[in-house]
Amino acid sequence: MVSSDSNVGNKSNRTGDVETDSETRSSVDRRRFLQAAGAGATVALAGCSGGGGGGGPVTLGATYILSGFASLYGEEAERGIEFAQSEINDNGGIDGRDVEVVVRDTEASADTAIQQIRSLVQEDDVDGLFGLDSSGVAQAVAPQVAQLQMPFMITHAATPFVTSPEGEHEDSVGNEYVFRDSNSLAQDIYGAARTAEGLDATEWATIGPDYAFGYETWDYFQAFCDGLGVEAEFTAEQFPALATSDYTPFISSILDADPDAVLTPLWGADLTTFIGQAEDAGWFDQIDHTLFSVGMGTDYPSEGSPLPEGEYASTRYDPFVPDTETNNSFREAYYEEYGSLPTYNAEGAYRALHLYKQAIESAGSTEADALVEEFTGMEHSGPVGDYEFSETNQATVASVWGTVTYDEEWESNVLDPVDRYDAGPEVLSEALGDSDLPTGI
Repeated sequence: MVSSDSNVGNKSNRTGDVETDSETRSSVDRRRFLQAAGAGATVALAGCSGGGGGGGPVTLGATYILSGFASLYGEEAERGIEFAQSEINDNGGIDGRDVEVVVRDTEASADTAIQQIRSLVQEDDVDGLFGLDSSGVAQAVAPQVAQLQMPFMITHAATPFVTSPEGEHEDSVGNEYVFRDSNSLAQDIYGAARTAEGLDATEWATIGPDYAFGYETWDYFQAFCDGLGVEAEFTAEQFPALATSDYTPFISSILDADPDAVLTPLWGADLTTFIGQAEDAGWFDQIDHTLFSVGMGTDYPSEGSPLPEGEYASTRYDPFVPDTETNNSFREAYYEEYGSLPTYNAEGAYRALHLYKQAIESAGSTEADALVEEFTGMEHSGPVGDYEFSETNQATVASVWGTVTYDEEWESNVLDPVDRYDAGPEVLSEALGDSDLPTGI
């Protein structure tokens, strides 16, 4: 079944067709953006052919969290890389050249990520970069990427400030070399506010990680609720440190405030740890609605406590929506290979390789500036659907929210039904109202 709840949102069940029309936008003038903006594991044996040509392999560098509390994200990204690499190389490579990927562990540390990226460019001589999981890390890395003059396709880290041109806001670090193929925090939280519109809840609280992602999520949610006219009072907030083992005092504080609903952007092992302790504390009996921002990122290959059924969650990619041949084929082939549904980090990394393939073949070169030109305003179609890159280098993909449901066939939680909200530049700008927060798109 398919029903539309507005001109910018579509609702469907897991097996229904959902199509979101792309906004028509003019092509991007790269100079206009510039004016506004003012050792590790390898998926294959790493080559040294970077720097723009020759008959050797195309070499890309990837940086993800491969150890610690959020290592699952890196593991999923490695699956997506492996899957795309095999697919591309088995079908003629990139202009007849194999693609090889050097994968490095950021350890969720900005300093480590910067060291790894510099090593990939200066020692491994890669032709391009992609990855990143942490928003805080991404904000630190973006200026370094501009110094290295190497294109970087972010596939996970969601902060809008890395696709907001430098000077637009005091925290903006966007530049011509940084792109993002995944849903940003602003796009995602626009969907959270749209979800809040339909709930019988007026008092809201949050519990999120004590760094950029947690604070920005709460800031954008309040701004979108205000801009959309959602009746909401913001009553309590808790920001535990990353890798917290005991959430009891934070949970108790929120329960004492007795809100109607809670928005939480906890992720990785922090999310599953929190859910288990929240269940023990009676959280889901007392709180009417809990919205898990990008909660489905780790729930497909779930370890620890899975998301409770009936609650709301978002994802940057849904393996069943859109119901297209491209997405269905990717889901089926991935499941056959790995025995689990593809997560958004797997799909984002998978798509990054295909974006590089498209850019290199179109440019006829692996020179950095040529790839930046190709990525700027690029149109692309992948499992996530059809999209293009906005003038700030952010993919114009939908915000995806739905109800957590266990699916016996796939032996996994899925989102069913699913809402897809258009999250393009005009929509987000209008929804932010008088806020000074940038759309990042």
